Amino acid sequence: MAEPVETPRRNLTGAVVPAVAVAGLAAFGAMLLVVTNGGDGARQTSVTRDCIQQNVDAVGGPIDLIDANGAHVTQADFAGEPAVIYFGFTHCPDICPTSMYTLAEALGAPGGYDVQPILITVDPERDTPERMGQYTHTEGFPPGLVGLSGTRAQVDAAAAAFQVHHSRSPIPGAPADVYNVDHSSLLYVVDRNWRTVSIIQTMNRSNPLDPASPLVPVSPESIAACIAAGLDRAERS
Repeated sequence: MAEPVETPRRNLTGAVVPAVAVAGLAAFGAMLLVVTNGGDGARQTSVTRDCIQQNVDAVGGPIDLIDANGAHVTQADFAGEPAVIYFGFTHCPDICPTSMYTLAEALGAPGGYDVQPILITVDPERDTPERMGQYTHTEGFPPGLVGLSGTRAQVDAAAAAFQVHHSRSPIPGAPADVYNVDHSSLLYVVDRNWRTVSIIQTMNRSNPLDPASPLVPVSPESIAACIAAGLDRAERS
């Protein structure tokens, strides 16, 4: 088994993260661009404003990527089981690991759905399949987390399918291979047919009226509720 990657829990107050509307998701509400510097039915859910459920089936599509063992992976490999997908990168200083820690708490809550967590890199130049395999074993990340990489073209195609914004951000004075990646920070919940049923952002401003206020993670309870709400609706449809 790969050795866990040391990923410290970081204070988010110093991150420079402007609030923007992601172009492809503008119809669904304001999302965050992460600039990484440094009913009926037995199941009752309470969904916060962060959980998007309307028209989300227009987001998502097929993937063709590489897993930690070097094998090709498509959406067919996840057929029959719901999943929750996050796009990030292993050099991310705080937002990505914080999102994974929070997701782990959400998936570990009693009474929740059993879903497959998936992490797709937006930085395949540095995030090799081997690196992704190591990173997904970080202590505190969701058990069974699958890390996927691929060529730049493969990663860009997957990101485009899920309308994920991402762009390389050079660090002044640093070598060309030392950089940050700005990216939207969202969890995509897909049902057993790989159809997107809900989307939730992982971070919020501490003061929603102040775009310069510190970021705080969305609660594990909110994430768990959004996952359940989307999958409950999928089961009834």
